[in-house]
Amino acid sequence: MQEIVYHTNYKLEDSYWWFVARNYIIKELTNQYSNLLVGDTVLDVGCGTGGFAKSISDRYIPVCMDTSPLALDYCKKRGLNDIYEGVLSDFPKRDYNIKGVFMLDVIEHIEDDEMVIKEVYDLLQPGGSFIASVPAYQWLWSRHDKMHMHYRRYTKNKFNKMLKSQGFNIKYSSYFNTFLFPPAVLKRFFDKMTGEKGEYKPVDDVSPALNNIFHKIFRSEATFLKFIRFPVGVSIVTIALK
Repeated sequence: MQEIVYHTNYKLEDSYWWFVARNYIIKELTNQYSNLLVGDTVLDVGCGTGGFAKSISDRYIPVCMDTSPLALDYCKKRGLNDIYEGVLSDFPKRDYNIKGVFMLDVIEHIEDDEMVIKEVYDLLQPGGSFIASVPAYQWLWSRHDKMHMHYRRYTKNKFNKMLKSQGFNIKYSSYFNTFLFPPAVLKRFFDKMTGEKGEYKPVDDVSPALNNIFHKIFRSEATFLKFIRFPVGVSIVTIALK
């Protein structure tokens, strides 16, 4: 990702509506549908500046992995010291007892997505949990994807088919960020119609009041997602087991 994205994420991950609500939803679904237990060691692949890893450190023991030294420096500032700079294929799995792997909005950054899924499968022990989120729908492609250096967006069926082809069993999968899906779609089309001109920032500026409203709307999905699967959304979340 561009360097400005890391600076922005570190500054906003603990307060910006999208980060806070997404992390809460992922944690709630992980607690309900994965095989992870309190105290298990988990690997956060593509951890970025460590916002999610820090948020789960009260329940699991996170190991932070990223290819960016800048991102891992920010992890250290959060008090996350079990870090690994590099790629998944080089990770010293014999030195850890990894019970679960998180890849949150990471796989779309990797050119060979099938290969990295295979590497996750090979790293995990039988019964291990894989928790992943990815952006949905290629037709929602925008400057946001370009700035974050994405290769693609997914449909739920395509993403889960790829996981199954590498041996994973799908325990849970749903679209999410659904309640705000209509305005998100309208904004993407408006930006394309106007030529996406002007300076672009890693995240959209919102007022504190709007940030609070968006957070409450997005976070409220956690209650529903425990029992149902949404048919559309800006993102996809899948929990798979080896």
